[in-house]
Amino acid sequence: MQSSSGINVLLLLISIIVLLVGITYQPLPENFPQPWKYRFLSYWAHRIDQFGCFCEELNLFTHVNLIRNLHYLSIGLYQKRFSECHLKVYDRKIGNVNVRIYEPEELISQEKKTTMIYLHGGGFALGSIETYDQATYLLANLTRTIVIAVEYRLAPEHRFPSSLDDCLLVSRELFENGENYRINPSRIILSGDSAGGNLALVVSQLLIQDGYQPYLLCLLYPSLQFLDLTLPSYRTYLKQNVLGVLNEDNLILMISLLTGKKLPITRDILLNSHVTIDDQKTLYPLIDPNKYLSISHEMNDTREGNENLIKHLKYLISPLMSPLLVSDQQLSQLPQVLLFTTEFDILRDEGFIFASRLRSLNKSIYHHHFKNAFHGAHVFLYGPLRFEIAHEMIEHTAKILQKFL
Repeated sequence: MQSSSGINVLLLLISIIVLLVGITYQPLPENFPQPWKYRFLSYWAHRIDQFGCFCEELNLFTHVNLIRNLHYLSIGLYQKRFSECHLKVYDRKIGNVNVRIYEPEELISQEKKTTMIYLHGGGFALGSIETYDQATYLLANLTRTIVIAVEYRLAPEHRFPSSLDDCLLVSRELFENGENYRINPSRIILSGDSAGGNLALVVSQLLIQDGYQPYLLCLLYPSLQFLDLTLPSYRTYLKQNVLGVLNEDNLILMISLLTGKKLPITRDILLNSHVTIDDQKTLYPLIDPNKYLSISHEMNDTREGNENLIKHLKYLISPLMSPLLVSDQQLSQLPQVLLFTTEFDILRDEGFIFASRLRSLNKSIYHHHFKNAFHGAHVFLYGPLRFEIAHEMIEHTAKILQKFL
């Protein structure tokens, strides 16, 4: 009897394991890092995402707040402090914006210090100095440079351009009054990832227009354009639903949260229905993948657009949201650019287009492509969701940064 019971328990455990594997399994591209851990992460992210939508329909709490809490529990909860790093970490305000400063102890008494302003990602609706603390702490330690992480306002509580206003306010204050903060205004690095990379580039372009010159731009898979949402990397990774909560529904949600006005964003935006034929003809040469990626790709310029989206989403294709849609002259004024892209990412192609445009202008650019990394990977540094690729990405980024410090 005991033997029979043991076999039944074993069969039950095997059945549960097979069921869990069947439920969580999803096909992933070759060379995807730690695929089973990612499948587990992606599966539960989808389920919680769906639960958030259901609860919002019942007016229990908002979808975005649930995702923010999930983001914190999976990443921000695992902050690390190491005494051997000799970093002073403190929060303060610059202007009326909260920032977190990471300062190597050997620099505390120095004047005119090199400083990196870091703008976190999160689709303009997620992320914080808490959830990015692991990455910014490690970056400050490895580069031995002051890092100032900005807690900019998020959508939907604060619509476009609130996040940009906060980042520009902090950056302009440091350029104008650097001596008050004991930093060197001529050696300020602007850095960010994803939406934060977008903000870092837009802020740089605006500062240059005002006569300031950032020392360096360091961008990790930045969001650079909202003109063409049918680039090959969009088609591949949005359709395959590979990237966790970075899917078609949440891309539409992000745009809706950022826009406000209770505007229903319809799915035809994924076919670029928010862009007029005239704007396509004028702006498409600035990102043309046929030229800058050497691939065959056509943006449909004959169909009718969605007048409601065209009217309310004009800001998406302005340089304040699509910093790649600027003239060659404006791009040529940028400082040295360090660009890092990842293979499994809807933003992959626009990163390559950016690099190609800069090279065509004989601009100095360092571009490294992580062939086995996914969008957002660099923040999974500690805790049960630790990915080894995250450490590789931060360490390589810091190594390259050090060459320019």
